[in-house]
Amino acid sequence: MPAPAANKRVKNKRISRNIIIGSEAWALPPLGHPDRPKGIPDDHTKRWTVYVRQPEGDPSLSTWLNKVQFKIFNTYENPLRTCDNPPFEVTETGWGGFSIDIRLHFQPISGEKAQYRQHFLQLEKYGSEEQQAQQERTGCVRSEFLEVVHFNEPTEALFDALTAEDQWAHLVPSKSSSGSKKASLGANGRLKRGLPNGERSAQLPEKGGDDVPFSQEHEQGLIDSLMAKIAQVDRELEKETARREKTENTLKALREELGHEAAQQAAQQASGDRSRRR
Repeated sequence: MPAPAANKRVKNKRISRNIIIGSEAWALPPLGHPDRPKGIPDDHTKRWTVYVRQPEGDPSLSTWLNKVQFKIFNTYENPLRTCDNPPFEVTETGWGGFSIDIRLHFQPISGEKAQYRQHFLQLEKYGSEEQQAQQERTGCVRSEFLEVVHFNEPTEALFDALTAEDQWAHLVPSKSSSGSKKASLGANGRLKRGLPNGERSAQLPEKGGDDVPFSQEHEQGLIDSLMAKIAQVDRELEKETARREKTENTLKALREELGHEAAQQAAQQASGDRSRRR
């Protein structure tokens, strides 16, 4: 079988991938504190990281994402930072927030031009009182958004990569020093489906949960409900059929009782009534 063409497109297909663009910020120890890292400017009060990540349980970013460039504030040394490999992130220190330009470069097999995104570096607490309380408690100010990248009619090579099994390889749990897998296993010894870092499959998980809205159990419940409604409709249809047969039998008996001439007169009378209505 020939290799997929680098520029030939798969017609009428679209594949989408989710990414998380965000930042995290932590307070630095004050000046003179023994835990404050050396070499940090005196006016810097925060350590921050801006990043492009895949949502938990999603296929690997590197399948389609080649590199990411972050354009940070121009007072930093080398303000254009390039990440050629995961993790796609930049860590620095500072004292104030600013907008960061982000450029997503796709794998050469995609034949796609780079796309731009923008993220505001949030260093101070924000949001509702509850959110601010959580930020105070954890010491971390996190601001992130879910973005969607669409590949309309991807190249054959990219389509193959985005539908290949190896894009899920990073989800396979590693083994600990004792040799056991660091994952939640089911009774059959396989990874539990439908859970974070679980086995990826088109098969629905057996049971639902707070983080598993769709399951075989839920599907069966819908099927049972539909079957009950179908049975109810069938019963009503049987009743209606019986009523219709009863009416037809009554009409037949009346025709026999009145005779042919009376039935013909009734038909003529009905025909005349229709003519007068016109």
